[in-house]
Amino acid sequence: MARKSVASLEQFVEGFKAHPFVVGIDVHNRSLSVALLRVDGKVHTFVCPADPQGLLKLIERLGIQLSLMAQEAGPTGYGLARAFQSKGLRAIVAAPSRIPRSVAPGAKCDRLDCIRLAELAARGMLKSIAIPTEEEQALRCLLRRRHSIVDAVRRAKQRVKSMLLLLGVKEPEGLSHWKREAVEALGHLSLKPSAKSTLESLLRELEFHTQELRRVEAELYALPQTNSQARSIRHMKTVPGVGPVVATTFAMEVFRATRFKRAEELASYLGLAPMVHHSGAKTPSGRIMPVGQKRLRSLLIEAAWMWKYRDPYAAQLYNRMLSRMSIPQKAIVAVARRLAIILWRLCVEKRPYRYCTA
Repeated sequence: MARKSVASLEQFVEGFKAHPFVVGIDVHNRSLSVALLRVDGKVHTFVCPADPQGLLKLIERLGIQLSLMAQEAGPTGYGLARAFQSKGLRAIVAAPSRIPRSVAPGAKCDRLDCIRLAELAARGMLKSIAIPTEEEQALRCLLRRRHSIVDAVRRAKQRVKSMLLLLGVKEPEGLSHWKREAVEALGHLSLKPSAKSTLESLLRELEFHTQELRRVEAELYALPQTNSQARSIRHMKTVPGVGPVVATTFAMEVFRATRFKRAEELASYLGLAPMVHHSGAKTPSGRIMPVGQKRLRSLLIEAAWMWKYRDPYAAQLYNRMLSRMSIPQKAIVAVARRLAIILWRLCVEKRPYRYCTA
């Protein structure tokens, strides 16, 4: 910061060092837009480099007390919030979709954004999302890399099939399940030179993503054996239909299961809670909330189908829901919600699954 900016900042805090300040920060890759809110409602804003430790040193130099810091969740991660927490300060990382906004559109800039964060935080109108540790965030990065490679494998297979359809070439037998014989038969198709080169390129792409998927999965499944989540993953895999992918994804995306106090909180976090429209004496439930962990939600729904086939309790639950809703997709979502709650209880209680009757 320039010497003039530091001097104006020292003048702003003079006489208020005995009162707590609230800090709102609009975080960018190279800069931080900071709003310092005084107890009398006055605000001072400044811009500094994106260096959390440098900002903390500046605050220590000012000799002021901080009640809390607020920032938006974004691509810059949680490093700033963890730096404030390491100093014993309260940090709020607010989800952008949960930040109150004006009905009418108005001016927007970094300075106004950080002021709004500070003012909303001071009024208690911001709720923080869970801030993962560096280890938890690293595990989630590897897990999400695995999911992105799965998507890449699926897209590569779709491109191969789309090309054969476009050229009017019949698929080799067994390609629907991508058997090894069928993939090898693709290399012997009678095609024009350019088309054959294109197909060979697509097959090389598919082979690369397949090998990369095996490598990442091997690293991913070896990691839980050395951390505290190993027991939870082992217990979740005792549920029929829940394999290593679902158990590992649940453990790493939910990470600290004990932070949820009620099953409704977990269902809302996963996007499996129905939206309620209450009016009068009736409380009808609508579609599920369009928020939460999309990938984990889809995995839970897939696992719910397998759970239904392998566990009589899940089958009875599905049939009961289907008789009420008459739509299989809605019924299986309700079963997936129950499955998620069971997995959460297994993580909290550190025990294997116990079969029961409905």
